[in-house]
Amino acid sequence: MTSLRFRTSLQPVDASCIYRSGDSEDPRIGDICVYDLQSLPEAPCVVAILGVPQDIGVERNGGRVGAAEAPAAIRRALTKLAPTAFLSALQSGELALCDLGNIETDGKTLEQIHDEHYDIVAQLVRRGIVPIVLGGGHDCAWPTVRAISSDGQPYGVINIDAHTDVRPLKDGRAHSGSPFRQMLDMPSSCLAPGGFVEFGIQSTGASAHHIASVRQAGMHVMMLDEIRRDGIHEAWQRAMSHAAASGRTYVSVDMDAFASAYAPGVSAPAADGFAPHEVRACLTQAAASGSLIALDILEVNPRYDVDGRTAKLAAQLIADVIQGLASTRGAKS
Repeated sequence: MTSLRFRTSLQPVDASCIYRSGDSEDPRIGDICVYDLQSLPEAPCVVAILGVPQDIGVERNGGRVGAAEAPAAIRRALTKLAPTAFLSALQSGELALCDLGNIETDGKTLEQIHDEHYDIVAQLVRRGIVPIVLGGGHDCAWPTVRAISSDGQPYGVINIDAHTDVRPLKDGRAHSGSPFRQMLDMPSSCLAPGGFVEFGIQSTGASAHHIASVRQAGMHVMMLDEIRRDGIHEAWQRAMSHAAASGRTYVSVDMDAFASAYAPGVSAPAADGFAPHEVRACLTQAAASGSLIALDILEVNPRYDVDGRTAKLAAQLIADVIQGLASTRGAKS
């Protein structure tokens, strides 16, 4: 087992969020995931889930709060899923899945939470462990970017989103609309030249000024209409060619990138957007590429969800990524 020492305490996953079948012939992710805050299993590929239950950044950005409840809702959906697609990788020891629990957020400022988030993700990435962060608002992307950049190696980023999230700070403070503005403004950044891709941006959800600012920084904006015109497969290959050129790719998924028919429970819903099968294929391919070093699933808002639809979709995306990661180790089921 790999021992990790964080500069903050983590809250264990509440038992009510974990589904276990208890059936060896019908195991679920809740049966095979390791829930241990002191150590991590060793394997060629280790995936670690981290919850960040806060929506302070969403509130600062004028969004509807509720994303603080997302990690619990996503876990309830995720642990019910069957691990069939990557079970052989787990059984062979090629893959290990653990859940570190949640960052304690009560009584803390957003900046304190971000610093603790940074510390944890930085340690995981440096050890070659793939963190899957469950937000929380999209401000969670900022400490993840800082963590990835902390080792001095180049990286690329794909933001799957209806919005660019390059708004300026508010009174000098971060919020859910600012993470990629902060990334682009980082001094001594390790972001690879041209390595940032905004994927799925909607013209009705992003200002022309913000789109232009990303492009003026030498980065890429792929509009939803453009992706539909070219086809999702070709568009994603082009996005990966930019973001994965360094060999280290971070993918950030804002659930409002999906049409609200598929993901009604988000902080800022859009009538139009991706269909689930489109993004699922993209994430599986990114994970199977061997370049994925971190993923986050953000802006799920259970208060506005319908029959857990958005949380279930978020859980499916995570399962797809785990499947893709397993395939990189030659352990396809």
